[in-house]
Amino acid sequence: MNEAYKNVLITGGAGNLGRHVMEELKAAGHTVTLFDQKAPSEQPVPWECKGTQFIKGQLTNLADCMRALTLSGATCIVHLAALPHASDMQPGQQRPQMLPESTTMESNVMGTYYVLDAARRLGVKKIVFASTFYTLGLGFRVSQKPFVTEFLPMTEDHPQLPEDTYSLSKLMGEEMVRAYCRAYNMKGVALRLMGISYPYRPHQQDYSIADKKDPGHVGGPIGTTGQFVDARDVAQAVRLMIAKDLDVEFDMFNISTDNGFSDDVKVYVANMLPDLVEMAKDMKPEDELISCQKLKDTFGFKPEYSWRKGTS
Repeated sequence: MNEAYKNVLITGGAGNLGRHVMEELKAAGHTVTLFDQKAPSEQPVPWECKGTQFIKGQLTNLADCMRALTLSGATCIVHLAALPHASDMQPGQQRPQMLPESTTMESNVMGTYYVLDAARRLGVKKIVFASTFYTLGLGFRVSQKPFVTEFLPMTEDHPQLPEDTYSLSKLMGEEMVRAYCRAYNMKGVALRLMGISYPYRPHQQDYSIADKKDPGHVGGPIGTTGQFVDARDVAQAVRLMIAKDLDVEFDMFNISTDNGFSDDVKVYVANMLPDLVEMAKDMKPEDELISCQKLKDTFGFKPEYSWRKGTS
């Protein structure tokens, strides 16, 4: 454990992912405080955080953010809190409107602003920001134009071309963390999460596409890239990121545990993404369409909970 970041505040800490991050950090010796608008016992999957301080408050309220940081004594923030979907309506959309249309941008952009502003006022020195691989542009394609893959495997350097407000809000969040780290001498890392798999709600896995002939495009009819990340592997990555400071002020990292299909990645590409066969010609069976090699090389991250290993 890096003693400089012994005290950690987790925003969105009462949620499913916050629970696993909390357990990982506490086991490593950190003193953890949870900050959320609902207590763990009020969550869709209720749980108890005995022995851990919980502070109720709103992410979009600067005073609440400052109160949480003051009471926690945190020098590091793990910023998980976010609305995980776009709240704005689109023409012809069939789903009912559940939230005011501005909610995603207010929660994810202004919420991140308030967290960062409280951080710089109270001397926080590190931010771990939960971003998403949707920043690539793999979310809802508002324009209806297919996502364009520039190269495989897709690394953190691949062009980021989001269209929907959720994806955009996360990319804006990354840039805000980068700017605050630059301005206030903080360290920041963004973790671009794949679809999260939980022990009690596992991601779809062990399915074959070898006999399917339904060509699509990445982010199109096939869904995403078939990849997922186990919540416990996210927690591991957060712990590793807190423990090690990089030479740069800010950087971003893809993270995945595995993919859900049982076939070789080249089979997947040949059947589902035939226009990308040439790009995939040098890929190894263990390679992913979206690479998290940078995370492995930089922090020593090793996914532990793949269904292929019989872990759950």
